[in-house]
Amino acid sequence: MPRALRFAPFALALALCAPRPARAQAPDWRPPSKQMPAMPRASDLRGNWLAPLGAWFRGIDGISGVPNSSLRAGGETRSGSDVMQVVRFTNGPLPVVVWSDRNGDGRADMIDIYRRGGVIIQVIDPDYNGSADVMRIYNADGSLLRQDNL
Repeated sequence: MPRALRFAPFALALALCAPRPARAQAPDWRPPSKQMPAMPRASDLRGNWLAPLGAWFRGIDGISGVPNSSLRAGGETRSGSDVMQVVRFTNGPLPVVVWSDRNGDGRADMIDIYRRGGVIIQVIDPDYNGSADVMRIYNADGSLLRQDNL
């Protein structure tokens, strides 16, 4: 029997047992409200910061793969203020959630939720009226999977 044919059953068995790439699935998460969250003050990020912001973190651990209890909060304040302009909720060097206040009204305008360093969900208030209007879901490769109007 030729050598290639002797190994064919093993190659076939390995191919059948090899893990298949996971198909991209949209995370089953929705913002707790259309009302975007108020940006915390720098002093709010000390101690138990998660309790008052808890609604916005429900279910995020399932998306990011990082327990909320492992998150650390930090970021930058708006110039001349103690209200945060950007808040990064991280686990080590990788971001897990980032809140941005791009227009300085004291409310988040964009919330990015990450998985393994890549954005997987964005919640956006594009007209800066304090209400979330758009939610984008991305594949692991960074391509847009779906955009929902909220």
